[in-house]
Amino acid sequence: MRSTHPFYSCFPAVVCAGRETEVAITPSDLSRAFREDRVYHVAVTGLDEDSLTFDVPIPLDHPCFVKNGCLHFVHRFETEQLYAIRFCEEGKGEVKLFLYAVEEDLYNRRPLKGDLHSHSYYSDGADCATVAPANFREAGFDFFALTDHNRYYPSQIAAKTYDGIPLGINIIPGEEIHTPGTILHIVHVGGKESVCNKYIHQPEVFEAEVSEIEKTLEHIPEQYRHRMALATWSCREAHKAGGLAIFSHPAWMPQRINVTREFCDLLLQAKMFDAMELMAGLSDKENNIQVALWVEQLLAGNGLPVVGSSDSHYLNSRDRDFGKRFSIVFAKDNSTEAILQAIREGYSVAGEVSPHEETNVRFYGSRLRLVKFAHFLQENYFTQTWRLCMAEGILMRRYAEGEAVGEVLAALAPTVENFYKRFYGITPIQDFSQKDLDYIEDCRNTHRTVGPQTCGSQLYILPHGRNKRTD
Repeated sequence: MRSTHPFYSCFPAVVCAGRETEVAITPSDLSRAFREDRVYHVAVTGLDEDSLTFDVPIPLDHPCFVKNGCLHFVHRFETEQLYAIRFCEEGKGEVKLFLYAVEEDLYNRRPLKGDLHSHSYYSDGADCATVAPANFREAGFDFFALTDHNRYYPSQIAAKTYDGIPLGINIIPGEEIHTPGTILHIVHVGGKESVCNKYIHQPEVFEAEVSEIEKTLEHIPEQYRHRMALATWSCREAHKAGGLAIFSHPAWMPQRINVTREFCDLLLQAKMFDAMELMAGLSDKENNIQVALWVEQLLAGNGLPVVGSSDSHYLNSRDRDFGKRFSIVFAKDNSTEAILQAIREGYSVAGEVSPHEETNVRFYGSRLRLVKFAHFLQENYFTQTWRLCMAEGILMRRYAEGEAVGEVLAALAPTVENFYKRFYGITPIQDFSQKDLDYIEDCRNTHRTVGPQTCGSQLYILPHGRNKRTD
């Protein structure tokens, strides 16, 4: 449900279930400030609560009070679910807003939007690594990884461009692993060093290590044994580096399928990966097949946490998948370590907007609560943070191109985090100041006692003292 309203907002909009919480309905500007000489009514309704009919009337009888131009109420949101907040001034029409209550484990995690698979011109992409972070930030992303084929250093270049400049976006190091002898793709993100460098610069060491692994895989059909050893080596090296090993686009079909059904079963049964790229820069059909594959493996006990990634090769709107396939990760903070750990623990969902659609967003994951909450956040939180990210992304691009805007970027860096804290009620409710309220009241009094009566473009001048305006 979309809570964003042109005239009113609800803060906090995410609360901790089981706690008594004070909520403020805040007008968009002073002209709509709530007034202490008026009577208001509020109702709070849990939308996942049981009912025998849709038509049960819900009275607007929840206690509320006006404070500093905002309408406040206190409520204990007992269970994790979406709540409707209805309110009205006596004798006038209702307004409906929405609020989400989550259990403490989820409340203590920050929602982050990110992409863990993208390419620059250092491999087969088109755009430069230095402006990639700016493009992702402008599109509303909190983190991203540049994962060029067999190249770790482009992700370091992307981060180094902004050395010493505080940013709201986390630039995660990464690479896409393509070991010789297989067409299997494995995305490595977050590691402190490259996996690819070993098989590129130390081929003898790489081959010896793979050979030792292969000796332990006699139970694997000979057809797949060497490729299984290569995959095992890749994941082990990613873990040694401190990163994630992500099973990338298994249903991709350039000419034939990237990973056969039989080999896919063997890989997932081995439980070597940290996550599966459930939504990728593929066709709707290929992504749909990947979802079915993941569900089947989940039922077989081989389930994996999921991520969504664009695999963009044009890191802007020229790529139909840029910004359209992504992950929502619920992490303790926007650090690489916290994001990786949240994915390992299953606090992530994969999101997609079909290239043929612009508004309908779908989320996938093994936890219903995360999928439902992600929809609320997409409609009410990320639509807001995207607007805040745009300015930072534009300035990041100008900085990468040599313009001296570092101080402005540093000032903008905490903007999204500050909004998150307000959205979650971590910072105190912000009411209007008494000075502002006094000013708008003076304006109203002037209209009532001095100003003429008006209706649209019509102006009615009455003798002094007979003005009929009662605003």
